[in-house]
Amino acid sequence: MQLCSLHHCVLFFLIFTFTTAPVSALETCPTRAKLHQPVTLSCTSTCTGLLKWNLLSDRGVVLARCDKTSCWAEKGFSISHDQYLKGDFSLTITNADYSKRNVYACECRDSDYALVRLVIETVFTPVQMKSDEDLKLNVSVPEPVEVIYKSGDAADEVICSVTKDSLQCKDDYRHRTSLTYPELTLRDMKLRDSGSYTIRDTKNNEDIQIYAVSVEGTSQCGL
Repeated sequence: MQLCSLHHCVLFFLIFTFTTAPVSALETCPTRAKLHQPVTLSCTSTCTGLLKWNLLSDRGVVLARCDKTSCWAEKGFSISHDQYLKGDFSLTITNADYSKRNVYACECRDSDYALVRLVIETVFTPVQMKSDEDLKLNVSVPEPVEVIYKSGDAADEVICSVTKDSLQCKDDYRHRTSLTYPELTLRDMKLRDSGSYTIRDTKNNEDIQIYAVSVEGTSQCGL
C-alpha cells in the first residue's frame, strides 16, 4: 500500500511539473551581432494565441508579446505586428551590447518555437604606439575576464584576471598595471611588449576584444 502511494506521488509530481512549465527540446541557435548594432532574432511559424519573447533562464522576463490586435516590446527591443500576422515573429534588439548576451525563447501557448543565443562578435583593435607609452585595455563586460598576451609563435599567456574592481596580475606585470574600471592600464610599453592582447570572458568562454599592439622601439638600448 505504501509503494502504491509513493508511485502515485511521483506520478503526480511529474504530471504537475511537465504541465505547468514549458519544457523545450529545441536546439539553441547562435545569432552573431556587431557591438552596438541592431540584430534580429529569427522566429517563424504560426501562432493562434499569445506570442511571447522571454529569457530562457527566467521565463518571467517578458521582452515582447503579440496577439491578433497589437504587439508590445520592452525598451531596447522591437517587433512588427504586420510581420507577426504573416507568421514572422522575429525580435529586433536595437543596440546589441554585452549585457544583452543571453538565450532568448520565442514562445506561443507554452510551446517554444525558437531558442536563440545572442553572441557579440569579437572586436579587433589595431594599436600603434611609441616606447614608454601606456596601453589602455577596455574590460567593461559584466563577467570576469582574463587578459591573454601572445607574442609571435609563443604560447598564450594569461597575464591578468579582472572582476570589475578586482585586479590580479602575474609578478612580471603587477608593478606595471592598474585598474580604473572599466579600463586596465599597462604602463611603459616596450618593443618586446608588441603582440596581441585578448580580453576573454571566462564565464562564457568568449573573446571580447583583441588588441594587435605594435610598439616602436627608439633604439636597441630602449628594449
